[in-house]
Amino acid sequence: MEALVRLAVKPLAYAGTAVLFVGLVYLGIVLREGARGGEIRKAFAMIAAGAVVLGFASTYGFTGF
Repeated sequence: MEALVRLAVKPLAYAGTAVLFVGLVYLGIVLREGARGGEIRKAFAMIAAGAVVLGFASTYGFTGF
């Protein structure tokens, strides 16, 4: 199982980076439009989800692209 996780770490890190980046862009758009409440929470949730996936990847040996 450990070998399988180590094999999947790079694609997971790529996906986590993409989610984090999209969350940052979405946050910028939401703040620019002046929205508040639920939309900002969605952006923070996307950023947090991407960070959690990247943390998981670094735990299993991901050091960078």
